[in-house]
Amino acid sequence: AKKRAKKRQKKTQNENNPVMPEKANDKDDKMEKRKKKEGGSKLPIEGDTGSDMETIRKPADFDIASDEGGKDDEIALEKTKKQVDAKKRKKKIKGSDHGRDELENDNCEELDAEIEALLSSLTPAEILFDSSHEKQDNPDESNLSEVPPQASENMPDPRQLIRDVTSKTRARILLNSLIQPAGITAREFYKTYWEKKPLLATAHCKNGDGKDSKEILLKHRQRFSSLLTKSKIKKTIATSALRYGQDLNVTRYTTQSDGTKRRITLDLPPTSTADQTEHPIAEPADVWSNFDSGCSIRLLCPHQQSDDVHTLLSALELEFGCMVGSNAYLTPPSNSQGFAPHYDDIEAFVLQLEGSKRWRVYPPMSMTETLPRESSADYTEKDLEGIEPVIDEILEPGDMLYMPRGWIHQAHTPLGKLGASAEHSLHLTVSAMQNWAWVDLLEILMPEALESVARSETSTTLRDGLPRDFLNYMGLMHDVGGEDLPEGLKQASKSIAEGKPEDDSDIDETEKEELRQIERKRKLQARFKEEAKKRIMRVCKEAISMIDAGCDQIGKRFLSDRLPPAYNISEIVLTNESRTNQAAGRIWPNTLCRLARPGIARLVLEDGKAVLYHCGDNSRVYHGNPLSPMEFEVDDAPALETLLTTVEPRWVVVSDLVHGDIEDKMDIAQALYDEGILAIYQAEKPDKSVQVG
Repeated sequence: AKKRAKKRQKKTQNENNPVMPEKANDKDDKMEKRKKKEGGSKLPIEGDTGSDMETIRKPADFDIASDEGGKDDEIALEKTKKQVDAKKRKKKIKGSDHGRDELENDNCEELDAEIEALLSSLTPAEILFDSSHEKQDNPDESNLSEVPPQASENMPDPRQLIRDVTSKTRARILLNSLIQPAGITAREFYKTYWEKKPLLATAHCKNGDGKDSKEILLKHRQRFSSLLTKSKIKKTIATSALRYGQDLNVTRYTTQSDGTKRRITLDLPPTSTADQTEHPIAEPADVWSNFDSGCSIRLLCPHQQSDDVHTLLSALELEFGCMVGSNAYLTPPSNSQGFAPHYDDIEAFVLQLEGSKRWRVYPPMSMTETLPRESSADYTEKDLEGIEPVIDEILEPGDMLYMPRGWIHQAHTPLGKLGASAEHSLHLTVSAMQNWAWVDLLEILMPEALESVARSETSTTLRDGLPRDFLNYMGLMHDVGGEDLPEGLKQASKSIAEGKPEDDSDIDETEKEELRQIERKRKLQARFKEEAKKRIMRVCKEAISMIDAGCDQIGKRFLSDRLPPAYNISEIVLTNESRTNQAAGRIWPNTLCRLARPGIARLVLEDGKAVLYHCGDNSRVYHGNPLSPMEFEVDDAPALETLLTTVEPRWVVVSDLVHGDIEDKMDIAQALYDEGILAIYQAEKPDKSVQVG
């Protein structure tokens, strides 16, 4: 049979994604372009009983015997009972004033409330990483980890339970963990705080008397410590050749000669040529000299150098469904401040890692500054006179502060307590929802709808010429509201506009003619507006019919903007990152498949082809790699749709994919697996009755 090529590489181009040269594909189009990452585990194959098998979640939809025997069955049964009980107790959440709750696709696993609370007590490192994850610079944390969080005789070890949840549920548990000290769940957070008001999650939020045990306080202070430390920043600056304005800033908020405090930036300026702009490398000695003199250091994208921060952001992208970024701020001790009061265009989660910092947060000054699309210019102290902060708190290690877009804030390190040495402050700001509002979707949708109607093959509605001389009666200068008319004409004009009989006994012929001119102009204006309304409604109707296409466009933008997925161990052993040879990753008719992680790929129809976009090849540098979509024939679309919508804990068998023949089914699945976005599991002996490739 004639073998069809299942993929052709192509590069997309947009404002931020230049077209990059691409090598020609191999004749059999086997997509060997994906680079193998170091440290991958070997994928279990038939007859392999290695330890990596223990980390694989057994496919829930298939009867696969457990190596652990009846013990796993008892645990699974007990877990299922608890989930069923939780569903029975679940109450319907009322929608918000703008209907968000009804639009949320909350497809996390339903967990028992006690189990969810227990998992939320874990630190981000315990949620995101295997127990063997190395915690550098935190020797005390290993002592704490010997005692399971909130473990008791009646409750299991949450560090064992977290291994059995899906990546989507793990992301939800991570958010729960971040806000856990505030005593609320993620659902309560979204309903009450998200985009509405700030939230403090500190060690004393739940126990206002401050009588927490020493162990609990110590665990709280260390819950973010594995993410980033001053010593790691020092190492990064010393070894990574960071550049001013691109990777870091050195800033200070200080009093100027006119007595006003303003932010100054000490970055060395870039040099520009006709072809490019070169940002100078930040010499470590200069950076730390400025730090010692009171300047703050801002790392613009710490996730580029830190695997731990990258993994945190990757999980939160799964939770929030939008691009998530980060900045890190290292501020000297003793009343130092790096930035002026301002508001941001992001939802900000401030994670205090080291030291302490006093935060003052103010509400938006107007409705136009509520959920803004752009960050503000710097405010001065005079701008904030008379405005009381809604939050004025000192964040300690382990504390978290959430601020919606538009909430003004400023922060500085406190003075050292009497007899104690002052500490530097280090915090990580996690950002979300930038350029991710309804207006951003409509900015994509409305121009497309307008262009579509303008190109219509069945109507010339938008191509019809504008009325002759319409500028003689339309526009502000032709307003006939009557406010500037003499009183007699004003009343007569008002009567005509309201359809009342005209009483012209008190006006002369000249005024009558002027009144008739006004009435003619008013009729022309009304007719023009009615015609314009018809055309606007035609465009709106077209826009409504194109909503799915608009969502695909903003979805492609998200895939281009976002970070590459940071797979955990359980995901790695199921994807091609663990493959050591060609045979280990072969797809057979009875191979189980699913998307490696929810949301990392999207299928669209373009130019008569089924085109699959994904973020698997993205760089940690924003738009560092252009999108590299995969192109298929349209009749491949049903099989692709099944593979992209099958996510953990479900699997689909290759032979069950919708397509004409088994060879094509295997080719499609193999293409996605080779690209690194498909997870596979061989539960049974491979069915080698069909051979491809």
